[in-house]
Amino acid sequence: MSDPEFHDAIQRVEQAYTRIDNETVRKVYAYYKQATVGDVSGKRPSPLRFRDRIKFDSWSSVSGMSKEEARAAYIDLAGNLDLNATEISCEAREASASSELGVSGEK
Repeated sequence: MSDPEFHDAIQRVEQAYTRIDNETVRKVYAYYKQATVGDVSGKRPSPLRFRDRIKFDSWSSVSGMSKEEARAAYIDLAGNLDLNATEISCEAREASASSELGVSGEK
């Protein structure tokens, strides 16, 4: 598996990011971090830092996977993206993630 193949997959994801659902975004993030860094480390963020907690949980879900396996999974996922018909804004994505976790945006 070549680096150009991985970089092409990264570009495909970046171009389609606003049309990818949250679940797939989490998988993309997890495979990317595992492929580039390896296993997650550190403590799990508190529920008050829900974005960091989601990222941590996503990444830790593939802990133990080799960098090569994660790279292959990322390339496969990027090649088979199921895109939404409409774009999703960052605000809408975060609101959706908040509601999935039962976090209220009200103060």
